Amino acid sequence: MAALALFLLAGPLATAAAPEDPPFIAPAAAPAATPARKTTPALAKARALYFRADALRSAEAFEAAVKVSSNDVSAWLDGAVVWADAGRPDKAVAWNRKAAALSSAPEVRSALGWALLRAGDAAQADSVFASVLARAPDSGEAVLGAGRAKLALGRAAEAATLFQRAASFAPQQTLADFYRGRAHEALGDTAAAAEDYRRAVGSDSYFNEGRDPLLRSYLRQKRYNDAWRQLSRLAEAEPSARLTRAMLDKVRPFLTGSADPRPVTGRGPIAAPAADSEAAQGGIPLIRVGIATTPMGRPRPRVCVTIRGSRPWRVLDPQTKRVLANPRPQESWTVRIVPPKKKARGRLELRGPDGQVRAVPGDAVHLTPEDPAKSALSLEDDPDRGGPLAAGRSLRGSIEVTLWSRRRALRLVNIVDLEDYTHGVVGAEMPASSPLEALKTQAVIARTHALFIKTVTRRHKKEGYDVCDEQHCQVYAGLRAENDRTRAVVAGTRGRVALYKGRLAHVIYSSNCGGSTQSGSDIGWGAVPYWTRICDAPLPNDPPTSPMELRRRLINWPVGFCKPSGYVHASHSRWARVIPARELEEKLHRKFKVGKLKGLRVLRRAPTGHVEALLVLGSKRNAKLKDDMAIRSLLGVGSLRSTLFVLDAEYRKEKNGLIPVAFVFRGGGWGHSVGLCQSGAIGRAEAGQDYETIVKSYFPGVRLSKLNY
Repeated sequence: MAALALFLLAGPLATAAAPEDPPFIAPAAAPAATPARKTTPALAKARALYFRADALRSAEAFEAAVKVSSNDVSAWLDGAVVWADAGRPDKAVAWNRKAAALSSAPEVRSALGWALLRAGDAAQADSVFASVLARAPDSGEAVLGAGRAKLALGRAAEAATLFQRAASFAPQQTLADFYRGRAHEALGDTAAAAEDYRRAVGSDSYFNEGRDPLLRSYLRQKRYNDAWRQLSRLAEAEPSARLTRAMLDKVRPFLTGSADPRPVTGRGPIAAPAADSEAAQGGIPLIRVGIATTPMGRPRPRVCVTIRGSRPWRVLDPQTKRVLANPRPQESWTVRIVPPKKKARGRLELRGPDGQVRAVPGDAVHLTPEDPAKSALSLEDDPDRGGPLAAGRSLRGSIEVTLWSRRRALRLVNIVDLEDYTHGVVGAEMPASSPLEALKTQAVIARTHALFIKTVTRRHKKEGYDVCDEQHCQVYAGLRAENDRTRAVVAGTRGRVALYKGRLAHVIYSSNCGGSTQSGSDIGWGAVPYWTRICDAPLPNDPPTSPMELRRRLINWPVGFCKPSGYVHASHSRWARVIPARELEEKLHRKFKVGKLKGLRVLRRAPTGHVEALLVLGSKRNAKLKDDMAIRSLLGVGSLRSTLFVLDAEYRKEKNGLIPVAFVFRGGGWGHSVGLCQSGAIGRAEAGQDYETIVKSYFPGVRLSKLNY
């Protein structure tokens, strides 16, 4: 136990993504702010620069703007936001004071309170928030801010009460629960803190900042199985996190056997497809799918895989077509790499359930059911080692196992026809309970997307397959993703694809656009004619035109088709992160050798508000993050849901000045937001749109056609 106790005192862990939460119906959006006064040319220029230029340059433009707009509250509020973004919390406080001198509106006074709090002046912030709540007790941002101020001042009991109130104001439940957990920790109530952190990660499964204190609360209560579950999530999301792996080893001996949460293996009988495969009808294009790939779609290193079939199947030499074995249903056969001896090369070995080895003459084996239309094959990894196949993956079609990466690893490829492939995508990419027209939209998009990658981009040509089974292409889960509903949807859209000027369209998509899709040019992917910026709402809604307008949008629910509903989880639309500066510093220094993290500065935004470029300020060097993937993967503890966010640095006062202690992100959407918005498709289907209308809404100029089979 002594070794385990040392880990309880260690710092926070690096974390990342986890499986998604079930949806819930979110409360109505908060009322919009009071309209700003007429904009002067100088103010319009400053606001435009906020989206196009470095925050510091924009702040200087606001300096010029307020000389001619000195009585415009919105100008001072916007300037305060930009000065904070530029790393000048002192200027942000001064500008918010100017705004508060012109207006006593609750949101203006709350902005001052938050500026003071972020600048490390909790006492003054507490006073400001108290004055706001005296006049407007239902100001959600003021309630949350007041709780933060009380917590900073050591008044944890009062803070906990305020955070409980704040949790009822949407969409800040995640932050309120997280900070309430901190308050209960300060009060020594470990059980209550654990429940708070559990609610925080339950409201948003990507809020991994809550998993670290949650697992530590579990460990203090000796709830080792619960702690293990959180550690497993963190290890799965951040495989390179050594401390997480070390803690797993320390906790494992304390697990109770009956509750060991390691993955359940697929050792039970394999279910055959519930409906006959379409393959027997012929003429359908075949898709080669890389199985159990990395997030970037490459083969994962593995030296062994176990295969079983629901019905009789064969093992063939793909070169000669000679049958190497005829396994019976449910038998477990293994393909593994025999380690090379001295200068010899690695080779494949096929081992049956009786332990007997069958020779493999070449570098590959082909596994095929005797009756492909009614059979399934299952791939399984060693459950004790974990991995994406630890629980088994049942697949239609045939499987190819090949020596890969200088004969040191196995490459797994599922060869399946386009319709059966679509069966395995629809339910994996969209909840099967979604409205039927949304599922039909997903089927058309999935089918088109796979064919486009196979025939046009050929992005995985070097890996030896057409598409991968990860989000890099689109998620393919095989039979696990199928049910009667999704099968009916695929059959009902059989062969339907999207075309642009007679050719396959590049119909990319993401989970949730946050209120507006981006154009291809916005994200730097090129001016594709049908990758245009689409307002995802029933009525026209222009992109935000000022810093405060963007901020207000991201702390309230969207009003468009992609808003939270019974099908769309709230955290897909609006989310928050609280990332300790030391964690972010460690991650960024490991990548760029920046030294001490001094700050983060947005360099450029898209018209929608998405961050296109960001500067990391370090004591040794600075580094630029210039694309969607880098920003999301390197700034998040694990990953941010999107680049549509506003960022607040929080500081601590020290002798040498202000030191950043945390970065708080308030964001919207999930994914790159180009092309189809899956949540928006669900909302449109709920509003009565059919799947053809939905596809054309997101891809102007595209039409639907049917493949000739």
